[in-house]
Amino acid sequence: MTGIVLVTHAGLGESMRHQAEVILGRMIQLTTVSISYGADPDSALIELVGALTISADTDGAVILTDLPGATPHNLAVKAAERHAMPVVSGLNLPMLLKVINHSDKPPTELAALAGMGGHQGIVNT
Repeated sequence: MTGIVLVTHAGLGESMRHQAEVILGRMIQLTTVSISYGADPDSALIELVGALTISADTDGAVILTDLPGATPHNLAVKAAERHAMPVVSGLNLPMLLKVINHSDKPPTELAALAGMGGHQGIVNT
């Protein structure tokens, strides 16, 4: 199984995880890393690299971030370069559910599914 790591602004990743667990009716194996406003980027990067090391399984991990270009995303990209892990930004609940339900896929395939799930979850009626 591919590891799943959420790197988000403070509280968002934990809330997304909770909602996914409520919807799926089970505990979910994933790691959340919250980046607080005003956090020291160097310290946050060290924490994130440690979380990736712990979260990755033999297949690796996929990293989901909330906002492209924001500090959590930028730190995730830096950390991912060290571990050759894909980063997908624009986290929404459909994206997360797609990733959870297909976590048996390798990281690059799971990243593609994440993007697809995120797009499928955007509906304009």
